[in-house]
Amino acid sequence: MDVALENSKPRNWALIAQLGVVFVLIEGALWTRGVTQNYWFLAALTALIVSVLFTNPRANELGVGFRGMVGASIAIPIALAFSAMTIWVAWEVGTLRLVNGTISVPWHSLFYAIWALEQEFILNAFFYRRFEWLMGRTTGSLVVTALLFSLVHLPNPVLVPATFVGGLFFVAIFRRFRNIYPLAIAHAILGLTVGMAFPDHLIRHMRVGIGFIYFHMRG
Repeated sequence: MDVALENSKPRNWALIAQLGVVFVLIEGALWTRGVTQNYWFLAALTALIVSVLFTNPRANELGVGFRGMVGASIAIPIALAFSAMTIWVAWEVGTLRLVNGTISVPWHSLFYAIWALEQEFILNAFFYRRFEWLMGRTTGSLVVTALLFSLVHLPNPVLVPATFVGGLFFVAIFRRFRNIYPLAIAHAILGLTVGMAFPDHLIRHMRVGIGFIYFHMRG
């Protein structure tokens, strides 16, 4: 672990507590419904913000500054290439469709891009930075972060493996360049591609947690 990383590191018990609390609250939000779910989401958001501010970070450390933006942009052509290949295969096998079937594609794409930025912040600025503090800049910290990212997409059979591979990709680039903006664009490209390329009976509008279960019960 480099000196700068070590000097800015909170105590291990605080990092573990932050990781545990935020993960449990996110899971609570994904596996509840109605007003109860709103409380879980609010609690998760509050815990996330408090935990981030607790470390007194700089913008560049969180990946929300300008440093590394050019280097991290390598994620975009890679995502576009993968998207083009996936769409071609989906066209050939007859599964290609509009995202969610009824929602305006431009509006859906915009909203999903904003959500992709939020996910990249949670994935990298919060979870990966803490595993990096605990485990160093190692393959282990990268894999554990990607694994956690995939677990929050249970029980979706497409998104769980896709987000594990995607998590490895996003975290590896963040670890090198420390910027989440190009990663959010790449994330949105890949997510929308999955939504268009896979049959909806498998991905169920890209839902996870209890939303995935209840969508199945309706269909």
